[in-house]
Amino acid sequence: MMNDWIEAKKAKKEKIILTRVKDAALAQDYLHFFDFCDEMLQMQITDILRKNHVDYFWYGGFDDATRKMLCIVPDYLSETIREPEALEWPIMAARFSMDFEYNHRHVLGELMSLGIARNCIGDIHVSGDETQVIFHEKIYLFLRNNFTRIRGKRIAPSFYPSPEIRAYAPKFEEKIITVSSPRIDAVIDRIWGISRQDAAEAIHQKRLRVNYREIRKKDLTVKPGDIISFRGKGKAKVSDFVGVSKKGRQRIKIERYI
Repeated sequence: MMNDWIEAKKAKKEKIILTRVKDAALAQDYLHFFDFCDEMLQMQITDILRKNHVDYFWYGGFDDATRKMLCIVPDYLSETIREPEALEWPIMAARFSMDFEYNHRHVLGELMSLGIARNCIGDIHVSGDETQVIFHEKIYLFLRNNFTRIRGKRIAPSFYPSPEIRAYAPKFEEKIITVSSPRIDAVIDRIWGISRQDAAEAIHQKRLRVNYREIRKKDLTVKPGDIISFRGKGKAKVSDFVGVSKKGRQRIKIERYI
């Protein structure tokens, strides 16, 4: 029940964002910057903008960012602005190091506990040496004054403008799986170790996406290049089909994001 309520609330917010995007696309009067969007919402918005022949950019602070901010570019600026880096994005980053164990969930949980909306936060990168949190500049003063602890222990973030944001390449582990067929339910069984029945339930609960679009059929066939997102489990890329085993099973190279 709680998950249904959360999903309904998220859907309502996304509907509002899509309406604002449509209005901005029709207005075409000045640069419109929007909050950060996940990959699925980026796809939905991109479809709207392409249908309306609107110029736009997505940018999350660096090229490989996952969560990105949208800028709608009016016609009179489309010839002079040809790449996202030419814009002054309202994006900043906080960086800090700590000597205790924590992860992405701890950082995001602390930000949410401060009452910060998820769409004000971009990518969060946690490594052994340093953590970087990308955020909308409108919450800079609030973060500077209130983002001081994680797991009850004090942190001392330094803040940086958009040009000084550090780029991080995605990390993943490679593995070869063997399946009777490249159906989505068979593939996620081998990646995350769940049964086909559980896979069908995940699809029914709208927890599974391929290329950031919700899927409705458990017999969907994946192909090289597909990105599989499984809410609560993680994300993986179908890197390549690498032949057939002696028993006639398909061998697939998977890159599982870590």
